[in-house]
Amino acid sequence: MSIKILTPGLFSTIQDEGRIGYQNQGFSTAGALDLYAYRLAQTLINNEGPVIEITIIGPSIQFLADNTFVVTGAHFDAYVNDEPISHQTVIKVQKGDKLKLNSAIHGARGYIAFGQPIDVPLVANSYATHTRSQIGGYKGRALRKGDVLAIQTNHRYLSQIGISSPIENYEQQTIHIIEGPQIEQFSEEAKSKLTSGSFKISEKSDRMGFRLQGENIAPLNSADIISEPVALGSVQVPKDGNPIILLNDKQTVGGYTKIATVCAADLSLLAQKQPGETIKFQWQSIEEAVNALKQKEEHFSKKLKELVEKPIFDIKQLRPTASRIKNLLKGEL
Repeated sequence: MSIKILTPGLFSTIQDEGRIGYQNQGFSTAGALDLYAYRLAQTLINNEGPVIEITIIGPSIQFLADNTFVVTGAHFDAYVNDEPISHQTVIKVQKGDKLKLNSAIHGARGYIAFGQPIDVPLVANSYATHTRSQIGGYKGRALRKGDVLAIQTNHRYLSQIGISSPIENYEQQTIHIIEGPQIEQFSEEAKSKLTSGSFKISEKSDRMGFRLQGENIAPLNSADIISEPVALGSVQVPKDGNPIILLNDKQTVGGYTKIATVCAADLSLLAQKQPGETIKFQWQSIEEAVNALKQKEEHFSKKLKELVEKPIFDIKQLRPTASRIKNLLKGEL
């Protein structure tokens, strides 16, 4: 049993929550850039298998065995056998069916989870793909045309058909930050520029980091420091004065000054921004950042609990029985 990649999309990789606990050995965490969308996908599909993270332009997939799937995160123009499907809804497919995901309508990154999940080896306790070190996922690389992914047998894969969750809103522009470890190496003017203007996400951005274009905020002296561990969301500033936000595929250590760190609560929002979009920064205290993350986690956990205990069903997407149900409701059968 397997899934075939007909077209890979812009950049599609197999991911999970990340390779946790190995940075001291030089392993990047990798993992889903939008962990909330990833966790939502696993809750909707009701298993802990790896997902396919898709970026801006999605892939086309042919199912070589019966299965179910759900797409969460960015809202893509999506079809099964040329019929439109609902976003964040568990869909049943039969052997030979084709899923096509065109461009993202809102957001940048989506997650495809499968009822009979993808079967790839664990590397350092994770399925996550890290393309630069060529480990994890499928052969340590982004998916390509013609790849065939094995799937695990799950006899309960039909149990979630039709379960749905509302579409997320990714319109927020403001990204909250706390002071970075080298904040004192920047002038008051540079610190003010960081939050007074807006920054455009460069076309050169990727899973390693978002390169930003805007006000020059170069440090007072040299941008080079003795290499030290870097955090997810670190805003480092090289000598050209253009900030770089480090993301999941970042190196484990770095030698540039870091003016700020993106607050954990906003990392998922940042992940849904496309190149060419603009963002604004706003300072937060560590206490404010901790409270914001706590509130977000509480709200999200409550949402996931309600999905399990009081599921919402999208009847029109209960393929292949949807048309029969519609007719029953109309009294035609």
